[in-house]
Amino acid sequence: MEINLIIRELLAKHDFISLPGIGSFIQKYEPAYPSPDGKGFISPKQSITFDSSRTFNDEAIENWLCEKMGISHSNASEILAEFINRIKEEIENGKEFSFENVGSLSKDKKGKIQFEQAKELDAALSTYGLKDIDVAKITSGDKPKTSTKANIQRDSSKPEINPAKKSSSLKVVIGISIVVAIAAIAATFILIPEFRFWENFVNSKDTVAESKLDTLKKVNKNLSQGTALPDSSLKKDSLNTKVDQAITDNSVKKTALYYEEPKTLENKTYCLIVGSFGKRENAQKLAEKYIQRGFKTEIIQGNAMYRVSINKFTDKNRALSEFNKFRSNYPGESIWLLEI
Repeated sequence: MEINLIIRELLAKHDFISLPGIGSFIQKYEPAYPSPDGKGFISPKQSITFDSSRTFNDEAIENWLCEKMGISHSNASEILAEFINRIKEEIENGKEFSFENVGSLSKDKKGKIQFEQAKELDAALSTYGLKDIDVAKITSGDKPKTSTKANIQRDSSKPEINPAKKSSSLKVVIGISIVVAIAAIAATFILIPEFRFWENFVNSKDTVAESKLDTLKKVNKNLSQGTALPDSSLKKDSLNTKVDQAITDNSVKKTALYYEEPKTLENKTYCLIVGSFGKRENAQKLAEKYIQRGFKTEIIQGNAMYRVSINKFTDKNRALSEFNKFRSNYPGESIWLLEI
């Protein structure tokens, strides 16, 4: 596994990737901004630099090897150590060590490590496919070009019409037309009886009411005379039964529609991890540094690893909030969220 081929992939997920004992790659984002001459905009850029003072191990490479290759953390540490030794050997001999789509490391005449970003990366990533924008300025002396065919000589004898007055007159005419149309429609409904739909509606309601009243009078008369009710009255009990059944069916459907499975409580803990080590001594050293800074640290052991936690929560939203707060306050320090 060539580790120099995976640095680009890791930088897509992390802002910092360390080469223990050498330094760390740092990915920075620069938003678009106006050009110094004020004639356009400089496109957004995402650049990669190398900080030779940030030499501690954030274990990002080792964790990637464990996940992708299915090996133990100790084996991943051995692979990383061999890779670091090969980098040191080549740059000590005056050679460049290249990282695909990232750049190359070398040493200058003073023995300091220098980094050169890859040109392929500039073309593919730094501008996101956007280019700088130039805005052409229009001076007071510039005149729009017009076609000679469109130039029509005006007759000096005819007065010119002001476009503003013409637009205002057109609006007045449209407004008067709308008012006249509304008045004509209203007059049509009022003067012509066939269009008085509200009278038909009232008459139909009165007819229905009178029909119901006549039926009720007949029923009361039959009851007082001891005669049998019409066949339609005999079906009243059957109709009530059907209505009750429909109400019951609708209640059952509504209950099924709003049914929810009982929720199970999740008893999970979310820890903010700032380091992971194969040896407890190394984890203890890092924990003491954070204790001196006021954090409540805890060493969590699991899978032959000792992880240093600076805080833990049972609420995931609160854990994410504290995670983002830490990254904002300490952008140069490694941290990730562990769910146990």
